[in-house]
Amino acid sequence: MKKLASPFVAAVLLLSSLPAWAAKPLLIVATVPELADIAARIGGERVRVESLAKGKEDIHQVVMRPSFVAKLNKADAAVYLGLSIEDSFLTGLLAASANPALRSDPIMQCSGPGCIDCSQGMSVLERPETLNRAEGDIHPQGNPHYNLDPESGARIARNIASGLSRIDPANAALYEKGLKEYLSELEPKVRELKARAAPLKGVKAVSYHKDVAYLGRFTGLDFIATVELKPGVAPTPTHLASLVAVMKEQGVRLIVREQQYEAKTVDWLAERTGAKVAVIGTMSGSLPGTRTYLGLCEANLKALLAAAGKE
Repeated sequence: MKKLASPFVAAVLLLSSLPAWAAKPLLIVATVPELADIAARIGGERVRVESLAKGKEDIHQVVMRPSFVAKLNKADAAVYLGLSIEDSFLTGLLAASANPALRSDPIMQCSGPGCIDCSQGMSVLERPETLNRAEGDIHPQGNPHYNLDPESGARIARNIASGLSRIDPANAALYEKGLKEYLSELEPKVRELKARAAPLKGVKAVSYHKDVAYLGRFTGLDFIATVELKPGVAPTPTHLASLVAVMKEQGVRLIVREQQYEAKTVDWLAERTGAKVAVIGTMSGSLPGTRTYLGLCEANLKALLAAAGKE
């Protein structure tokens, strides 16, 4: 018995002496690819990260799949943008999930200990004064598309690092190290992008959807209207005719089309106003070269500068 016990005891002692990072990786489920990218950078080998939405999808219309529930059931944490932007899929998935770490909540969306809300501490724009469905698909907590502002990246990263440290305190130092390394790459790049965006300040533009407030804040672009009649409401002929008149009157020469929206109407509008079209992504992976968050920020700025003739 002693001979049999010795290898067993030795194995137990060896396993107990391994550092905390050698344990089974945490499964992190992110709602969108850019959050998955940042979480993977911060967590390193300590995490395995999967994204629910794909970059080319419209985040407002992500289809819930049974595989999503299976992923959430096994997840140690869920990383999400918040501000109700994932309501079309995340709330229902959490309700169907049996994971006590990811409880669903009708107000906070996700309220369990494994919930990592990346909107915490964000300076939120366009908070509605009143809630009226007649105004279209509005978000009660404010505009949730802060990921389009490269300067939001640092806050996102800090929220993720804080959340990982909360659920896995034994590896807090590892996450802090990952955060510092990521910020050392992110912050200089954001300063570079900000400087390159300077020629866009004051340029008037039209976007397809009302999701560019933070992009406007970063670039200085003046978004005066949307192709949609109201958020989530398709344009009518009357609205488009009025928009053509407004664009001509104000000298608008730039239309921003988010990749997930159809091109036909935007191209029609461009032909009648002489405006150029910039196609941008709203999630990482939406366009070539946008696999990472920084790739998305870089590609969007390049598209805007090119269409505005400010390269």
